[in-house]
Amino acid sequence: MIKSNFSILSHVHHRIEALEVSRQITGGVYKSVRPAGSDKEDIVIYAQDFIPRAGETARVKIEIYSAPVFSSREDAVDMVPDFKRLEYLSGLIFDGIDEVFYAGCLTWVESQRFSREGDMFCSTMEICVSLRGAL
Repeated sequence: MIKSNFSILSHVHHRIEALEVSRQITGGVYKSVRPAGSDKEDIVIYAQDFIPRAGETARVKIEIYSAPVFSSREDAVDMVPDFKRLEYLSGLIFDGIDEVFYAGCLTWVESQRFSREGDMFCSTMEICVSLRGAL
């Protein structure tokens, strides 16, 4: 059994769509491309260009976008990450995908980091998908 990167992408997309996080965000869950100019909370899933066989592991990146919050200190107003919101949304995905066997694939979170992406802030999760049986 082998899977294309599109199959892996669809597998993870379907899994995320089934989680509570897809109903909690203000935007959508997308494969490979985020809508241009989006200012909503979005989740974008990217799969590496790799065709795994049973027992092999593919890597997938999940990006969770959140708008900044404004912090005013004396005369200055700053845009700062809404870490509480990013941690909450990341936690919903983490709990639903880390060490979970679903539809013949075992998934786990390998790393997570936060970054600034233009006017938005982003939590990026690198996850592994290991094929364990027929899909």
